[in-house]
Amino acid sequence: MNDPNGLNDPSDPNGLNSLNGPDGPNDSTGPVGPIDPADAARALTEIDRRREQVLRRKVIPAWNWWTHAALIVVQTAAFESGRPVLMWSGVGLFVVCSLAVDLPVSRAARAAAPHRSLAGPGMAWRTLVGLVAFVAGLGGVAVATAFGLMAAKVPHPVTIAAAVAAVAFAVGGQLLVRLEQAVLVRRSAGRG
Repeated sequence: MNDPNGLNDPSDPNGLNSLNGPDGPNDSTGPVGPIDPADAARALTEIDRRREQVLRRKVIPAWNWWTHAALIVVQTAAFESGRPVLMWSGVGLFVVCSLAVDLPVSRAARAAAPHRSLAGPGMAWRTLVGLVAFVAGLGGVAVATAFGLMAAKVPHPVTIAAAVAAVAFAVGGQLLVRLEQAVLVRRSAGRG
């Protein structure tokens, strides 16, 4: 049997000597010759740098958050007007603009999605809990602001409350994404 790679050495049934070098596992030679420890360290540093670059890339640009914030305010103002024509126009505008904004962003995110193993176990659960807490916080801000403005008899209290919640959405959403990225980088570096 012809074995050009030397993997079928009868004295080494597992093929370990041929994979680890001629002198066994402590030998620093690879399939192409000796491996310089400095080269190995540089390669590992480059792998870590690229892993962090993948994890920190901007999936959702800032303009996307602010566009959705503006759409929330416009939709709320249309509903607060109480006019059916404005309400349905607001719904149509919200749906069309949301699709126009989200489709390219979601395509870009899917095209460069990091592998699931970069997140580690339990990360999906933590992300879900963070999102639920974020949405609940936004709802609390909006309701508290609206009731406070209604008590003070300020005109258009729901629209103003929606504007406050929308700003919190745009700012807080970006911060939440950065926090998740930082956790991913920290967890990935610990496993690297």
